Amino acid sequence: MELSRRAFAEQLALLAAAPWFVDDVTPVLPPAPAQAPSQAQEPSALAKALAQTISVRYPERFSADDLAAITRSIDNRLRQIERLYQTQITNADEPDFVYSVYRGAD
Repeated sequence: MELSRRAFAEQLALLAAAPWFVDDVTPVLPPAPAQAPSQAQEPSALAKALAQTISVRYPERFSADDLAAITRSIDNRLRQIERLYQTQITNADEPDFVYSVYRGAD
C-alpha cells in the first residue's frame, strides 16, 4: 500500500481534529493482510544470541520468564527492521533539503 503525502496530511489533520467530532469520523484502514492466527514463532538465532548476552552480562537481574520476554521483544524488533529494509523508496520519498547545524565559517 502506498500512501501519498496529501493522503498522509489529510489523515494527520483528521487525527488532530478528532477530539472535536469523534462520533462523525470513521477511520479508513487498509484491509488487513491474511495471516495465520497469532502463533508463537520460534525466535531467530540472532535474537537468542542477543538475549543470551544479556543473561551473561546480568545473570542475577532476570528470571527465565524475563529472558523469554526479552528474546521475543528482540525478535520482534529484528523482524520489524527486516520489513523496513524491504521497503522500496524513490527519490520523491527523500526530503527536499537536509537540515544541518551552522558551525561557523570554515
